[in-house]
Amino acid sequence: MTVSVVPVRDGAGMGGADLLSHAGRQHGLFTTAEADERGVSRAVLERWCDSGACRRVRHGVYAVVGAPATWEQSVVSAILAAGPGAVASHTTAAVVWGLPNLERETTEISTDRRRRARLPGIRAHRTVAFLSEEHTVRNGIPVTTVARTLVDLSGRLSVAQLGIITDDALRRGTLTLRELQRCVAGLPGARGRKPTRIRSVLAQRVDGYDPGDSALELRVLRAIVAAGLPEPVQQHEVAVASRRCRLDLAYPADKLAIEVDGFEPHRHRSAFDRDRSRANDLVVAGWTVLRFTSEFSDAQIVRTVTATLAALGQKRGA
Repeated sequence: MTVSVVPVRDGAGMGGADLLSHAGRQHGLFTTAEADERGVSRAVLERWCDSGACRRVRHGVYAVVGAPATWEQSVVSAILAAGPGAVASHTTAAVVWGLPNLERETTEISTDRRRRARLPGIRAHRTVAFLSEEHTVRNGIPVTTVARTLVDLSGRLSVAQLGIITDDALRRGTLTLRELQRCVAGLPGARGRKPTRIRSVLAQRVDGYDPGDSALELRVLRAIVAAGLPEPVQQHEVAVASRRCRLDLAYPADKLAIEVDGFEPHRHRSAFDRDRSRANDLVVAGWTVLRFTSEFSDAQIVRTVTATLAALGQKRGA
């Protein structure tokens, strides 16, 4: 969503015009960091405030004259004040998405940092296993996806309530059962979060639903992200030995492939041999291949990936 803002004539030049344009895309708001990036000094910001061209709404966050003081603006101001990686979540995300039977309460946000943001009048959460696919932007507001919102609310709502919201989102086209399956996969229970309730919702709507080993790839991915490592690319496609193949997880720049092997007792020998042949082709093409099964703990996975990335970095710098 873009709002109209009144041009500020101050001598800030093109940087000032760019800042105002940027503010118009986030409900008339900008931060001191965003002003710095565009060469708009603190002195200029003070003159803007003195002249009534803008006003400070939170520490380091300003609203431009002409931008209406809406609920949406108050949510975005909290997100901007919390810093990069913050998004609207929980009941606030539910309102942004228009989910039924949930009303505006205390503004709730989540950050992807280990430290919880502390803002007056804001309920802040933190998660160290926030995947990029679990947040987006809607109506100019950074927000958790509907799937992640449902998972985050699973500790507060019953299976029946979650089911009503799920069905509504499915009808609106803001959610798919596949997205909900992926979001709950590999995500452990936590304070305020009960994945078992989401699995019950899925079991009622997906014939033969059984998370089984399907959650393993997401568990490995979440363990890596929770450890503070860069998020690897999922289902990365590469060409090796005149054929194309997809890697479960990958760091393309480091040529590190991470394969996740579920236990399949009835798997054919031909598939077993094909996987080993593919792994050999990857090594010949210069890739390092790591393989994990459900028997690996999160700590083992993190240690192995961390050590391998460090070794590859040293090799590249040698």
